[in-house]
Amino acid sequence: MKKIKQNALSQKMGDVFHYYVAIKLLLDNNSWNKCQIEQSGDIALFDQDDKQIYNIEVKHHESKNELKVYEEEFLKTLSNWFDIRNLFNENTKLILMTTSTISSGNPLEYWNQFDSNKKYKTIHENQTKTDGTHYVNISKYFHKINKNTNDLKGILAKFDIQHSLFNILEIRNEIKQTSHFRLFGNNEVKKDKVVDDLYGLIGRGLENKDKWEITKSKFDQKLIESTALIQDKILRSDSSINTQDIDTNITSYKDKQFIQKLENIEFEEDIFQSAIDDYAKTIIEVTERMSLSSSLEYDERLEKYDESLVKLVNDTKTEFRYKRNLTDIEKSQDSYFKIMNSTKIPFMPEEFDDKTTFFQKGYLHFLADDEAEPKKICWSLKPEDEI
Repeated sequence: MKKIKQNALSQKMGDVFHYYVAIKLLLDNNSWNKCQIEQSGDIALFDQDDKQIYNIEVKHHESKNELKVYEEEFLKTLSNWFDIRNLFNENTKLILMTTSTISSGNPLEYWNQFDSNKKYKTIHENQTKTDGTHYVNISKYFHKINKNTNDLKGILAKFDIQHSLFNILEIRNEIKQTSHFRLFGNNEVKKDKVVDDLYGLIGRGLENKDKWEITKSKFDQKLIESTALIQDKILRSDSSINTQDIDTNITSYKDKQFIQKLENIEFEEDIFQSAIDDYAKTIIEVTERMSLSSSLEYDERLEKYDESLVKLVNDTKTEFRYKRNLTDIEKSQDSYFKIMNSTKIPFMPEEFDDKTTFFQKGYLHFLADDEAEPKKICWSLKPEDEI
């Protein structure tokens, strides 16, 4: 059997590491609009105005390397950025992200704290060997770009180093520690499923040889879809809410708009108290539910939930508007009871098996209490009160 001449595994590991670094960056940053891979650098992030906010070079090594100022990893990165310097603006950040280490005493130890002059001086002071000759990579990369000192210092001012990065397994675990994964608790299988979906999205960004791009909208959509599909079913009930510190005294709510709307259809204290109980617990429940979902999807789901409840109210009132032999007050009261006892509309994804007895009722009163849109939800079917 012939011996394999070249093992491509190390290159593949570098590619995998590159993908995971991209995922971590996209999860950690909110100001980007699109991400390009292997076009004007390993990873480039652009804002809404199509300006580069980050240009990142990613270096992966199987073994622990010491990053040296005179070696190719450092100098080729600097040279590459110098060559495309016209793509950057005053706010672009240039970052070398590497698994190489920088030990104590290394001239690069405090690199990120240096200004451009000190960075330039550091390279100059470390360009020669003990025998007085230049390191080969200094001649190959640095001397070529050192002819334009001002532009070179402009690049050095933007150039930071993140060294001693995690290996592939460790950076994968770092991704799973971000806030988007907290709803899965300690369920590593579900976290891995989401990471794999995002990894696949990075790969699918390669549309052709000239374009490898991921937009924030597609990334956020994939993150939402992946997390929503595998969330645990959560049973919520009256006992889920700690009511010890909730004020449900009717006198505390007598001036609230949602109570006045109940008075308008001639309900009395028994209905007021029930509405107040549901309303007060729902305020707490909304806060708790925010922690069950990533911030990416909460606002969108809340808006859809509002729309669904308003439609439920208006459809039911339309049905009762045509009831015969009932007064307007009777129609209003009967439609209110039907609305309150309606089938639950899911606030969270369908995967949440919601058994809450108060939330939908309380949220209806929450919407009825909206001072900005007082007619969004009204119970009265009197002609002068209708929306």
